[in-house]
This record gives sequence, structure tokens and C-alpha cells, in this order.
Amino acid sequence: MKTRITVLSAAMLLALAQVPSISAAQTPKPAAAVSTPAPAPAPTAKAPVAIKSPTEWIQYDDTTFTPVLDDVSSHLAAARAALAKKDLPAASKAMQAAATALKAQGDRAAKVDSQLAAADMKLARDTHARMVALAKKLDATALQIKAGKVTTTAALDKTINKASRADLERRWLVSDVTTWYPVIEEPQRHFTAAAEAFAKKDYKTAATEVRKAEAYLRLESARATGDARKGLDTATAGLEKTAQALDKGAVKTEKDLDKSFASADHALALAHRAKAAESWARKAYDNAGYELKASAQSLESAAVWAGAESKAAASTATADARTIGDKLASGGVWAKDEVTKGFDSLRSSINKLGQTIGAKVKASPFDLG
Repeated sequence: MKTRITVLSAAMLLALAQVPSISAAQTPKPAAAVSTPAPAPAPTAKAPVAIKSPTEWIQYDDTTFTPVLDDVSSHLAAARAALAKKDLPAASKAMQAAATALKAQGDRAAKVDSQLAAADMKLARDTHARMVALAKKLDATALQIKAGKVTTTAALDKTINKASRADLERRWLVSDVTTWYPVIEEPQRHFTAAAEAFAKKDYKTAATEVRKAEAYLRLESARATGDARKGLDTATAGLEKTAQALDKGAVKTEKDLDKSFASADHALALAHRAKAAESWARKAYDNAGYELKASAQSLESAAVWAGAESKAAASTATADARTIGDKLASGGVWAKDEVTKGFDSLRSSINKLGQTIGAKVKASPFDLG
């Protein structure tokens, strides 16, 4: 089995922690008319957002997973755990807490409208409405639990059905970088675990790992719009098809898995690059930097599954994207020409890999603005 590397290099993390010597490079302003101008203070480097893995999962209906990553999912997990122990008061209280947290996130969805493009504004408004409605449903469920009408996790799953879970995932639209960036390596980690389980003929474990990776694509789809979202939805459906085939023992070779995993990582690379461009347009340069780094990570992962030739071809683009991504994310020194180079190099490699694996969605040209 080929070696797969999924951890960001130590060198990148060290680069994030360095304090740059001058301010971000944009069009310089004339010096003030004084005899001895004081030197501009060096900007303070921003602390890097750390990579980490979640330790808890919510499992619905045996085959649907969602990671515990924020206050909403944490309270939902607590409600399920209490319900499993027949502690109805604790379960009801946790469900009410989940509803309150979801309302707060819904309020954030309403407030971000003015910062988004027209297409995204429509999505944010729709997300807000759905989150408000779902919060009311969670409150009602809390009362049902308290009244003894919902006493098992199976009954809870029927109440929080597939449509409700999809609406829960929409909250990811308003998640900030400290929530989504720490788990960018998780899909690849689960793909690697799935491949290792498959090699041992442990198909059940392999299917579970694929579904856990699938959960992250669903969350990213909630943040995406347009073609990027379509690409993620297509990849998510492909992963579920792969998981079902693993359940039946119908996956015969590693190549069958590799193709599905490459498509999923490619879709993530596309989505993160699109988000980077959106952040750049809003002058949210630190967010743009993290999105570029995430896109580079996903492209590298996709190239690993596509083969050694693809991995070598993508290496320059991922290095360029990480370099400028580090500078943008940490508040370091950057120039517009290297930003353009980072975006364009990434676009070229994403589209080249997409052609290799038969992807239908392509990365769009970058408008520096």
C-alpha cells in the first residue's frame, strides 16, 4: 500500500509563528513630512489556528455520523448520552441548551448578510430561517423528553430526522476559522484509516471511516455555494455509495477506494479555493490565507490518491499556496503579485488533477480586484 502523508509540516507551523518585520505589502503611502520619520512598527503576528481532531461523534440511524465540534453539537451529544442512560431531566436540559446555542448561531447568520455576495446573502437568509425553525423544534423535543414522550435515542432520531440534520449542518455557514480550520485534515485521516481497514478485510470499519470523512464534506457543503457546493454534494454522494459497497463487501481493489477519495479531496480543494477568493474580495485577508492553506492541503491529499505523478505535479502549487496563505493568515508581508501567483498556480493544478480524475467542476480564474 502506498504511503499517505496527511499532517501539515512543522516548517509551516513555525512560519506562522514568526513575527514579520514590516507591514503587509500593498501600495505604499508617502512618508509624513517630518524631518526624521519614525520607522513603522512591525505588525504583531497572529497566533496560528491549531490543527486538532475531534474526540466525540454523534451517530444517527447507525450509518450517519456528525463530529462534535461546537456548542450545538456538544449539547446534542450530551442529550443523547443522557437519554441513553434514561436520565430524562438531563437530556431535556441539554436539548434546550442545544436550541439556545442554535438560536445564537442563527442570529449570526442573519448578521453576516451585508458581508456577502448576492448569492451568498440569499443562502444566509435561508439558513437563518431554517435555523430559527429548527431551534423551535429542538425546544419542542426538549419538552417531549421532559414529558416522557421521547425516551430512547431511536425515538430522538425520528424527531431529529434527516431533514433536520441537514438544517443543523447549515450552521457551518457561519462558523469562523477557529471552528472549521482545525479539522481540515480529518477527511484524509479517515480515508487513510479506511484504506488500512480495507487492506485487513475489515470492511465494516472501512465503511465507518468513509462515512466519518463524508460528514466533513457535508459540513463544507453547507459553507459553499454554486459549483463548489455541487462538487461537494456529488463527492458526498460518491462516498456514501462507496460506504454502502464496503458494507456489502463489493469493493474489490484499492483503486476503487482511491478514485472516490481523490474525488472527495479534489472537491474540497475547489471549495476552499473558492472561499479564499470570496474572503479576498471582502478584504478578509487572514481568512483568505487559511482557505488557501486548506485548499493546498486538500489538493495534496487528492494528488496522493491519484498517484505519484499527480502528487509530483501538484507539489509546486501547494507550496506556493501555503507560502502566501501563511503570510495572509499570520498578518505577515505579502505582495499582490505573489497572491495572484498563489491563486493561479492552485487553480491550474486543481483543474489539471480534475481532468485526470474526471471531475466536472473547475476552479475559476482569480480576480485580484
